[in-house]
Amino acid sequence: MIHLDPRFTAIISVLFIAMGLYNMYVGQKRMRLLRDRGNPAVWYKQVGILTGIEYSLLGVVLLLNLGISTGFFPESVATIVVPLYTLVLVLAAAVLLLILLQTLSASRRRVRKTPLSTPQELEQEEVGNQELTAEQRATQARHRRERRKKAAAARRRQSGRA
Repeated sequence: MIHLDPRFTAIISVLFIAMGLYNMYVGQKRMRLLRDRGNPAVWYKQVGILTGIEYSLLGVVLLLNLGISTGFFPESVATIVVPLYTLVLVLAAAVLLLILLQTLSASRRRVRKTPLSTPQELEQEEVGNQELTAEQRATQARHRRERRKKAAAARRRQSGRA
């Protein structure tokens, strides 16, 4: 086990627990706001709450480490504390993995939801296309292709591949 200055370990563990409680409070507020807006929200999908749990578990791990390294626990209790220490450490790693998975899935959802055009722009374009003649639509399509080609060429020039 890691042996640091006991005072430093105690301060860090208290800070971790305080940050954990704060993150759980903020996550609970966000979850309440989501529920008020009509979105179903569960605690295990809230990154703030999971982060709070993670920080709190790490604070407990540091306190257990401090107790083990300073000999605070008597020998009769040490047989229970060491497996508890390992269990809490594994739980902290599992929560960290859950946080990473939630963050990755949220970023993927954001990428998928980002439209190339807003629905209003698409609707206006469709209405505008209905009023145009075939020749005007062809001209618009040609102009659109030219703009896209110019934009692609500009991106290649900017990246140094042109």
